[in-house]
Amino acid sequence: MPQMSPMYWLMLMFYFIIMFILMIMYVYFMMMMKPNFFMEKMNLSKIDWSW
Repeated sequence: MPQMSPMYWLMLMFYFIIMFILMIMYVYFMMMMKPNFFMEKMNLSKIDWSW
């Protein structure tokens, strides 16, 4: 493995942490929205879901 600067590793770790946090927030948001909104939408019409 080649020697790399600490700044590079810092940016890489920062990037992965940000992506991980965004993924967690997105999943949490979807779980919160699904029981009320998503089920009603599917019951009304399944064509809307495909768009």
